Amino acid sequence: MDHPSVPRPAVLVLGTSFALVARLRRAFGEDVELVCHARIVDAIEVLASRPLLGVLVEPADARGTLAAPLVVAARRIDASLPVFGIVSRAAGWSPATVALIEAHPTVVAVEEDLDLVSVARVLSSRLWQSVMVARIWPQLAADVPEPLRPLVRAALARASAPLSVGDVADALGLHRKTLWSQCRRHGAGSAQEMMTWCRLLAAAHALGRSARPIDAIAEDLAFASPTALRNAIRRHLGTTASALRAGEGERIACEGFRQWLRAASPAASAAGSPHGVTMSDVA
Repeated sequence: MDHPSVPRPAVLVLGTSFALVARLRRAFGEDVELVCHARIVDAIEVLASRPLLGVLVEPADARGTLAAPLVVAARRIDASLPVFGIVSRAAGWSPATVALIEAHPTVVAVEEDLDLVSVARVLSSRLWQSVMVARIWPQLAADVPEPLRPLVRAALARASAPLSVGDVADALGLHRKTLWSQCRRHGAGSAQEMMTWCRLLAAAHALGRSARPIDAIAEDLAFASPTALRNAIRRHLGTTASALRAGEGERIACEGFRQWLRAASPAASAAGSPHGVTMSDVA
């Protein structure tokens, strides 16, 4: 199967230090696009217009404008987005530095001691999710009812977090009851079932593209245990974790998801088809 091209994930950098940007480019190489701006107004525009792995922020931009509002804006758009505040010893406790720290970035690092391995480690989970969503979503988009597409994308993008339906509803700006109602109306059974299917899709991707043991993958994707993940794969995909790892795991999982959607659709229910699977055993 031909897969769609995967756009490079991006990290936003607000900074005036050429040395820092050069270090970042060397550290990330071609795997990550660095979107660098020297003015906060440009950085905030990028923040609002595209998905990001993370944000690195110096205390002030090239015009001396405080950068703290960028931290606040990032938190407003995605509370889980890693935001690194990068300060320099030479700047000392300037008003801009104090304001940046008080804005509560995820991490405050001293530029001269910045450990790019640690930065990459923080971003690695989001990088994996970004690639996973970019590969899987185009294979499913045409099969998902349009009102449910934001839910599926949000659940895929957050597959490594132990999220509740309320968490995803908040991320979509919806009330929890509204999300449940949309799922029932458009044939997804329930929001919880949809979220669990997204975790299964993520598991199939991880098994096919990573040598990590299933115990680690189950933990990453918030399954109750490795056994719960194995049982979910066997019951709902009709195969084993080993088969997903050895074969076309993504294709198998995507086809299973399509079949579940068809079985759970209002038309299928009216015709007496089975409603779909029960996900209570893997929550």
